[in-house]
Amino acid sequence: MREILKVCLLAVIIFAGLAVATNAAAQQSGQTEVIEYYAIPSPDEILSYIHNNEISYTPSLLTNPDNSSHYQTSTDQMLAFGIYLADMAYAVSFEQSGTALRFFEVTESMGKSMNIFPPEILNIGERLLRSLDNLDSINALYDEMYLVVISSLHDAGRFGEYATISAGGVVEALYLALNSRDSKIKEDAFRMRVWEQKMILEQLETMSNKYLNESQKKKILGDMKDLYAAFDEIPTQDATTSADKRNDGAVVLGSTKPTLKPASIDIIHKAVNDLRAKWVK
Repeated sequence: MREILKVCLLAVIIFAGLAVATNAAAQQSGQTEVIEYYAIPSPDEILSYIHNNEISYTPSLLTNPDNSSHYQTSTDQMLAFGIYLADMAYAVSFEQSGTALRFFEVTESMGKSMNIFPPEILNIGERLLRSLDNLDSINALYDEMYLVVISSLHDAGRFGEYATISAGGVVEALYLALNSRDSKIKEDAFRMRVWEQKMILEQLETMSNKYLNESQKKKILGDMKDLYAAFDEIPTQDATTSADKRNDGAVVLGSTKPTLKPASIDIIHKAVNDLRAKWVK
């Protein structure tokens, strides 16, 4: 999963929600066909990047998979699907295979009912059962399941559903990273890794504005407005520069990276917790 993290983070930077492919036939006719491409990191990738193996498993944070029937509208179901994917990733990362299997079962059931589980994924449950004692296999199966689902939505042009599922997963991943025991929330490096998720939120906003209908935008972007405001209005401590002269007379310039002010993370933390409370039933 760590290697996939590097690939997906690179993809976000390179593509930034834009398209870059051309069609050979279109080129011959003098036209360029633009294909839209979005690359939102998976909940597992976001979690792994933020906590950097510095948090402890806290099962009380997980949602209750038995409440899946409480999500009635299609938007709520998509958000819940993303949240359950994040919880499954969290369980997998801490080798809680039994808990991971339960979340797989509920995502499989919801995925089938929402017609977002392609045929290729239908045998993953059986393979997961055979791999409960093999963490590497469970990790690989999670990655495969996530990528197959998202690729299927992407290839079908179902970007609105992709954005909604991703919103649930991103918010839950932030929630788990910020609230788990032993979270390094007061340390500069951890705070900046949280801050860097702003780029992902901007991607989600772009997708949502383009592909969601007005009712969906009012629900999702309306609910997320405080979270966006928290990231937009957070001040950072300015970078500092220094200049030293060497013995040969050359001047050497140095600088330090800007850091998020300690109080700033609390604003993001509260916005994440409040939003998650709205979406989880």
